[in-house]
Amino acid sequence: MQRLASLDAFRGFIILAMIWVNYIAGMRDTPYWLQHTGPQADGLTLPDLVFPGFLFIVGVAIPLSLRRAAGSGMDAQLLGRLLWRSASLMLAGVMLLNAGRYDSAAALLPRAWYYLLFYGAMILLWRQEPAQGHGSARRWPKWLGGALMALLVLRFPGGLQTDWWGILGMIGWGYLACSVAFVLAGGGSAPLAGVFALMLALYLGGMAGALDWLPAGLRAFVNIPQVLGSTAANVMAGVLVGNLFRVDMPHRLRMRQMAWMALAFVLAGLLLRPYHGINKIHATAAYTLVCAGLALALFLAFYWLVDVRQQRRAVAWLLPAGGNALLAYILPDLFEQAAAVLHMPRFWWPYLDSGGAAGLANASAMTALMLALVALANRAGLRLKF
Repeated sequence: MQRLASLDAFRGFIILAMIWVNYIAGMRDTPYWLQHTGPQADGLTLPDLVFPGFLFIVGVAIPLSLRRAAGSGMDAQLLGRLLWRSASLMLAGVMLLNAGRYDSAAALLPRAWYYLLFYGAMILLWRQEPAQGHGSARRWPKWLGGALMALLVLRFPGGLQTDWWGILGMIGWGYLACSVAFVLAGGGSAPLAGVFALMLALYLGGMAGALDWLPAGLRAFVNIPQVLGSTAANVMAGVLVGNLFRVDMPHRLRMRQMAWMALAFVLAGLLLRPYHGINKIHATAAYTLVCAGLALALFLAFYWLVDVRQQRRAVAWLLPAGGNALLAYILPDLFEQAAAVLHMPRFWWPYLDSGGAAGLANASAMTALMLALVALANRAGLRLKF
């Protein structure tokens, strides 16, 4: 099957948006629709759409990457691979989430050095192996990265908390749940639609107290209604769309089905809005459905432009980040930690405190710089794949 270029372009666009909204988060004198909504809000802003957009992309990619496994079923090797990928994302998410709790007074290393080493371990573990070379010559970087990461995790000062798993961790949970469901369902869209509905019901039931009988330790370890319910449902919405690309059909028919699915997601979300509202912080069912519908509508536009109209030059600048999304995601903070280790003055952020139009332009320039660095890393052969 030919690689779906529109998916890489759409992933690159979402990564670009994610970097930009992270730069402007909390910036003074910016419009309300460029800041995340609060914990009690009932509505959406532009930044609220970015994370569910990435979850949706993860789901679309699952049928494309596991299409062979759908026919052969689950085995120990495949399950081990899925668990490794998911656990890697979960661990990285928790470590990055706990950065604010780093106790420098009790640590052997300054925070910048610690996280610079952590990113180095991530790169060693996740670096995509070159085609040439084999055996121990290819495995030693991963062993070194694994040993370094294990040491850093064990020596984290202050203790790690998992009350929330961070962006990468939530992706890991959603990827694991939906990948296992996809394989066990044999890739069938009908049973997967049932799993999608079950995930939404898990959120609604959990919020109504239907899961209170579970051990308190388990509920403290993972917020089941949000993580395995609504957030995983966001990934499963992408899986249902990705399944459309496992069968040959005319572009027009596939686009029509995608349009109807997008409309159905949004309408279902609006119907569920009276229950918990549309709220990002609480990952409500209505939020999941509306965001999945909007993400699908935008992906449909990319599919029409890139794969139907073959206008790939228009999105060529997005492809480096789309093909190396993990590196693009960690690069801004890696850049900051490296600058702190080198004691570099933050000349690249002259308008951080002032905000406004100048601050937004400054954030755009930094986003462009990160995309350029990812493109350079791609040329150097540095690609990450978990």
